[in-house]
Amino acid sequence: MTHPVRRTALVSTTVLVAILGGAFVFRATPQTRDVKARAGEFSLDGPYAYSVEYLGVTCGLMTLESRLEDYRGKPAYHVVMTARNSKFFNKIYRVDGRIDSWVDPETMTTIAYESDITEKGERKIRRYEVDRENGVVLADKHGEQGTFPYDGRPALDPLAFVYRGRVLAEPGVESFSLNALSDRGVIETVSIVGERKRFNTYDGKRELLRVQPMPADSEMFSRKGEFVYWIDPGPTRTLYRIDFKLGFGKLLAKLKGPAQGPADRRMTGASESDDD
Repeated sequence: MTHPVRRTALVSTTVLVAILGGAFVFRATPQTRDVKARAGEFSLDGPYAYSVEYLGVTCGLMTLESRLEDYRGKPAYHVVMTARNSKFFNKIYRVDGRIDSWVDPETMTTIAYESDITEKGERKIRRYEVDRENGVVLADKHGEQGTFPYDGRPALDPLAFVYRGRVLAEPGVESFSLNALSDRGVIETVSIVGERKRFNTYDGKRELLRVQPMPADSEMFSRKGEFVYWIDPGPTRTLYRIDFKLGFGKLLAKLKGPAQGPADRRMTGASESDDD
């Protein structure tokens, strides 16, 4: 029988992938800041490697990067996340994942995003593409196609949401609002810019700025909990930590430094013996 802590750690990487590639559910809030003047700004950096920890135990590895490139002949911000569980847990429950997000630089709206996750040999692909002319988002979830409404307002998927939020979370700003693209359509959200706190990081002690998106009805991605990310308050706005306080415990993604390659073993052909 798998120990409860060990069993929970097995799915922690999957939870992290689901959170950053799933659909946000937020409470609607009044506009707290006009973000239109900053519509051309987006965090571009990486690739960076992050350890994924549960109760202090490393259970996975994640990489994040963002760049400006062409998407179907037009410029777009492209954010890429890859993830896998660690060597120890891989022997019991293998998880590999990749999430891609493309954002229109002019409107700061998600063009498309795709989640490609393999768990224990079963591959699940979800893809969403915004059709602005027809006011819908085209969804393909594991081969099942459908639509959900889109009212034309600028909105971002969860992965792009964090990268955009890093730009808006300036020191001295108490809160900012962003529209989230969810299965329920476009939802207005607020993020609270809070305290500064010193952490030990891979490149020494640093004072980081706390940013907390506010969920609806104390839920985020169908789980009660809290989602906070910590960034360098300087010009780079480097993402150092992502904290999740969930029903089963605390899940932490922590910056390790520059990534040497994608974490997704499907992209590298890595075997179990090649894992960390």
